[in-house]
Amino acid sequence: PALIMGMKLLNQSDPCVETTVLDTGELVLCTSGEVHLDRCIEDLKTRFSKIEVKVSPPLVSFRETIIVPPKLDKVNEAIVEDYTDATHSKSHTVLTAGKTTTFTIEAYPLSEDFVNFISENRNALKCLVNSTLFAGSTNHTPAPIDEHTDFKIEEFKLFLEEYLEGIPVDNCIEKIICFGPNQIGPNILVNNVSRYDRPVIWPGSDSENLDVTCLWDYESSVIRGFDLAVSSGPLCEEPMAATLFVLQEWKATWASDSAESLGPPIAGQIVSAVKEGCRQAFLKQPCRLMIAMYKCEIQATAEVLGRVYGVLAKRQGRVISEELKEGSGTFVIAAVLPVAESLGFAEEIRKKTSGFAMPQLVFSHWETLQEDPFWVPTTEEELAHFGELG
Repeated sequence: PALIMGMKLLNQSDPCVETTVLDTGELVLCTSGEVHLDRCIEDLKTRFSKIEVKVSPPLVSFRETIIVPPKLDKVNEAIVEDYTDATHSKSHTVLTAGKTTTFTIEAYPLSEDFVNFISENRNALKCLVNSTLFAGSTNHTPAPIDEHTDFKIEEFKLFLEEYLEGIPVDNCIEKIICFGPNQIGPNILVNNVSRYDRPVIWPGSDSENLDVTCLWDYESSVIRGFDLAVSSGPLCEEPMAATLFVLQEWKATWASDSAESLGPPIAGQIVSAVKEGCRQAFLKQPCRLMIAMYKCEIQATAEVLGRVYGVLAKRQGRVISEELKEGSGTFVIAAVLPVAESLGFAEEIRKKTSGFAMPQLVFSHWETLQEDPFWVPTTEEELAHFGELG
């Protein structure tokens, strides 16, 4: 088709462009900003595909995460939890469709900075994945690593230990099964199953003579289920972030000598069960959305400062600093702005200031929204203040 060929040509001509195909068959164009997107669409229509293209409004990605249980609700009233309620347990137990395997999974929140930490150390994480013994594979030989790579992985492990402090799993860092999604994402799966000693993922660990059980043959299915869960969360089907899942229990009724005869159907059932278990364990914790934030630098004169602040406030931006350039009457304003609110921001600020303010937007970080997506007003005071929908 002309559109697909045109997108391939666009991708070849512009290395900053990425193209993906959704399950619905829609083609997604990933660009580095609003102006870049407009230029790419125009080139696609006039130069590369030379056909009329239907374009949806720009899409902005979110992330789903969990947080430490808050002490106050939206109206600053203390949250009292009923610990006698049987549903209070934060772990979730799930059975496979054939009732042969049981999993108990629990989710724990990680620091908001963990997302940025993984993003900054992605190369070290990729080296770790390449040097790790893959689950379910007895013939795979991990890739050799040189001294420099080994140092990077050790440094990564050292900093990772700080983020895992507070997780109620003994020697948690040595029990990591994998990261996700795609083995390099900001989510972690940890093994805390008794009587299941799996190989350690870190290089140099003595795992060669480890006598693993028959569960090792199906761990790749567990990893696949975890990967599917963190790739598409339960809130709005967006990827999860800064979440650690602990596999607390893994019971199999089939014996080790009959595991091979059960074959692929068991593997598929394990994938589905682990995926559902992770999603339900996630929902048992306080859920939140994470939004992408731009770092915004604006140069403006004193006469239009008020209008600049007005536009930022309208789009939920926050001013971090304001400095006067020496020897000039120009102010440099540093602010953060949600990416979802940035569409049309540059054009609006130029119109409001008659061209006397020039913004520059650069991706900064992911930030957690503190609003509970499941909160609904119940009292008369809450209904009067927030309305029926909150």
